[in-house]
Amino acid sequence: MRIFIRTVGILMIIAAVMLFFWQDIREYFTDQVNDRLITAYQDGDDDVKLNPLETFVTGAEQEAAGINIGDDMAGVLEIESADILEPVYKGPLTEEKLRNGVSFLEESDHLDMQNIPIAGHRVEGAGIRFNYIDRASVGDTINFITRDETRVYKITEMFEVAPSEVGVLDQTEGAVQELTLITCEEYNPETLLFDKRLIVKAELVE
Repeated sequence: MRIFIRTVGILMIIAAVMLFFWQDIREYFTDQVNDRLITAYQDGDDDVKLNPLETFVTGAEQEAAGINIGDDMAGVLEIESADILEPVYKGPLTEEKLRNGVSFLEESDHLDMQNIPIAGHRVEGAGIRFNYIDRASVGDTINFITRDETRVYKITEMFEVAPSEVGVLDQTEGAVQELTLITCEEYNPETLLFDKRLIVKAELVE
C-alpha cells in the first residue's frame, strides 16, 4: 500500500511540474520541430516525420505527423525582432496548418501577388507562431525565405481592425508588393472570441 501511495504521489508531482512548465515544454518541442521542417525545406527534402510525443506536445494533428514539405510549404517567415521563424504553408488556411506554422489564406494565394496575406495564431504563454509579433516595430525587417531566394520586406504599419474589415487584403495594381500578416487580438472571455485582428503591413525592399 505504501508503494502505491508513493507512486501516486510521485506521479502527481510530475503532473504538477508538467502543468506548471507546459508552455515552456510546448515552446521547446515546437522550436525543435520547426528547425527540422525548415532545415528539410532548405535541403530540398519533402518529408518530415513527427513522433507521437511531438504531435501530442505541439498540438499537430495526427494527419500532419508526416508533413509533405514539397506540396505544403511555401517558404519560411523570419522576423528577428519578434523572435519569429515559422514555416509558411500554402492555402487554403486550415486549423491543421495553423497548428504547424502560419499559412496563406486561399488556395490561389502565391508569392507573385501584390498583397500576400499570411495568418497565424497567437499561442498564449508560448513564444511560437505569431505570439510575439507585437514586439516588432515599424521599420523592422521581415525575410521570406524560399528554396530559390530570400525576399526582404520592411514593416510600414501595425494596426488593429475588426474581424469584418477585410479591405486590408485588397490587391492594388501597380503598387509595391507587400506582406499582410494577420493574427488575433483582444480576447473576450465573455464571448470566447477575439474582438480584433492585429495587422502588420510590410513592403518589399529587395
